[in-house]
Amino acid sequence: MLKKNLLLITLGLTLIPDLLLSTIPTIAAPTYNVAQFSLPRSTPRLFPRRRSLLRFKVPGIRGSRNLEAGAARGKCSPQDISGVLPPKPPKSAANQVPVELTVSDRPTFFVNVPQTSAQQAEFLLRDEAGEELLDKTLPLTASTGIMSYGLPGDFAGLEVGKKYQWRFSLLCDSTNGDRSGDPIASGWIERVELTPTVANKLQTATPKQRVLIYAENGYWHDTLKTLADLRAAHPNDLTVVRDWDDILRSVGLDAMSKQPLIPLNPTTASSQ
Repeated sequence: MLKKNLLLITLGLTLIPDLLLSTIPTIAAPTYNVAQFSLPRSTPRLFPRRRSLLRFKVPGIRGSRNLEAGAARGKCSPQDISGVLPPKPPKSAANQVPVELTVSDRPTFFVNVPQTSAQQAEFLLRDEAGEELLDKTLPLTASTGIMSYGLPGDFAGLEVGKKYQWRFSLLCDSTNGDRSGDPIASGWIERVELTPTVANKLQTATPKQRVLIYAENGYWHDTLKTLADLRAAHPNDLTVVRDWDDILRSVGLDAMSKQPLIPLNPTTASSQ
């Protein structure tokens, strides 16, 4: 009897799982389209190509004049100050400097001052005969930088076809009148007439386009002035910063490219 009961229990345990499985509905295995898992093709991103470096085209033929005598450094400037100008032709004499071209009647002049303790500077402008046309005293608001000065609105303006000599000097000792130790930077400039073709281009050009037009035609002071104005108006525009670097590097002025720009305004003046 005991064996019979054990047999029935064993049989019941064997059949229960089969009965349970038979009551569970069959779920069909899902099918998938392989295309569902295909990664979408990446759309190519079009980045603007970096344009060519901005370069200044130095005029092939430039007049030259004697360089004004005077030291480039002094007791208030341990390093040479110098005009921010394109290089001299290789075969020019040591005391000769090229005459830079401008189309402006009141151009802006740029001088690199690496370091100075001077508090003031002086700007002089003379005609080709040596007659003094302008004398301005300029307060220095920084001890280093590329310092710029534009001819004022009350100045009569440069005449087309005439050459002028400019001089920028640091006033090391402005109290006792001793100017022998003043560092000096100087150069020559000539105002020229725009050609009709260039004039037409400038009429519809944006400031950035003007930079390129001036640079391609050899107008150095106008190129720098337009770029300096753009830097002042858009200090965070990296393309303008890059253009400034490019234009200086194109004429071998790499060491000046990182100098801050310092505009100068006159305090006292005597003009003729």
